[in-house]
Amino acid sequence: MVHCLFASWVICGAALASAPSTPDPRRYDGYALIEVQLPDRAAVAQLLAMGVDPWVETVGPGVVPVLVAPDRRAAIEASGWTVHVVTDDVQPWLDDERERLATRSRVQHGGDPFADYLDLDEVNTVLDDLAAGAPELATVIDLGASIEGRQIRGLRIGTGNGQSPALVIVGGQHAREWIGVSTSLWIASRFVQGAAEPEIAGLLANLDVVVVPVVNPDGYRYSWEAQRFWRKNRRDGVGVDTNRNFGYGWGGEGAGFEPEADNYAGPAAFSEPESMAVRDWVLDHDEVVAFVDLHSFGKLLLWPWGHIYEDAPDAMALETMGTDMAEAMFAVHQQSYTAIQGVDLYPAAGNSIDWAYGDANLRAFTIELRPGPDVESFEDGFLLPPDQIVPVGEEAMAAVLVLADWSAMQGGGSEGTSTGGDPSTTSGATVDDTGSDDDSTTGSATLTSATMDDAGPTTANESATAADDSSSSSGANADADSSGCGCTSDAPRGPIGFAGLALAFALGRRRRPASAAARQ
Repeated sequence: MVHCLFASWVICGAALASAPSTPDPRRYDGYALIEVQLPDRAAVAQLLAMGVDPWVETVGPGVVPVLVAPDRRAAIEASGWTVHVVTDDVQPWLDDERERLATRSRVQHGGDPFADYLDLDEVNTVLDDLAAGAPELATVIDLGASIEGRQIRGLRIGTGNGQSPALVIVGGQHAREWIGVSTSLWIASRFVQGAAEPEIAGLLANLDVVVVPVVNPDGYRYSWEAQRFWRKNRRDGVGVDTNRNFGYGWGGEGAGFEPEADNYAGPAAFSEPESMAVRDWVLDHDEVVAFVDLHSFGKLLLWPWGHIYEDAPDAMALETMGTDMAEAMFAVHQQSYTAIQGVDLYPAAGNSIDWAYGDANLRAFTIELRPGPDVESFEDGFLLPPDQIVPVGEEAMAAVLVLADWSAMQGGGSEGTSTGGDPSTTSGATVDDTGSDDDSTTGSATLTSATMDDAGPTTANESATAADDSSSSSGANADADSSGCGCTSDAPRGPIGFAGLALAFALGRRRRPASAAARQ
């Protein structure tokens, strides 16, 4: 039975066609999902050389979940690393998902888009429906074409006609992260269908919202039809990770340079039409003031920088807003999202929010959606059950509303704002784009098997030790470098694994310098 959420356009009992036949996808029989405890970067390099598929955004020392082929598992288990087996065979999970999708009703005009995941054609149908149902409010936009010629489509919601500030929300950069696509659609639907509600109406009177559910349409289609765990775009059949292809910090730590690598950054910054399309659309619209990139998984809220171990120029403003967004998400379903600077998870050079913040002068965040980082959640991983779509959408919408409130107050757009959009200061982010901060010998804190619970949102500073208090004295010299970014001369922080995340924050993250607070 169709689950009716938005009565003004969802028609219960609508006639829905059966799913079309698709090619038999790649099978993963005997592929195991395991966790490997990696003590240092040499071990990271050794593991990656074994040809595993990491189930994390970027790999660093700590506990790393990986998908491993049957013929490579013995080498990992003989390495001496601590290994925990989540499952010996992921294929039954894929069989269950494919059977469910094959028997579901496809979404046509008027169908419920949140009962299950949608393929690319269905996503476009929903965008068209939303625009057709509210033509005075919503317009379908084309950002450009993918490498295989598919349009990268979005929905612009609002009546500002370029005169109101705009918030951009993107999803689907990584093909296998289907929950990001559904969550993008949920947010678009709520703004359109809730336009008469006082809170949303008040926002849309002063703000346009632009939602692009699938930045990587070729990869997304491929994940449905051929290879469920495909991540990249479809360049030359091996693909480029578009979230390592943005220009700010391109080529630094956390970017791969072997085409077969899942984090392959491409031959040059903005070599891919998908990342270029996002860049060009944003830069062509001066009214854009904020940017959100939806990913999975980990229940995290990340702010710049993600490519270097330095504080961003507006570090305190970003941390405060990130924490507020995480608190709003927790209030919905009591699911704890941890707010951290992106690099404190792992370095990831060439990512979209560093570009949005560093080059486009936007206030930018990545949201890593459900499931969380605890071991029990890895079974869901990229195969999050469809009954999670609505609650995840509700959580993400709560975070977006926090950023939307700020965005709506930015007046005529980003002109005159600082990097990250702080209107009280001038733009002055002069940060090394190479990501070559000398962190090659960075050590990481000793981790335990502690995991986060759902006791509420956390930030890195909440569990700081008393010893961290002494670091505040460095604030007097925090602006000594030419960038004025408030960075201290502390030793660079090391990457951390999912397990022991909260403890690692307490051990490894320094207190924000006083000079950063002075810029607010």
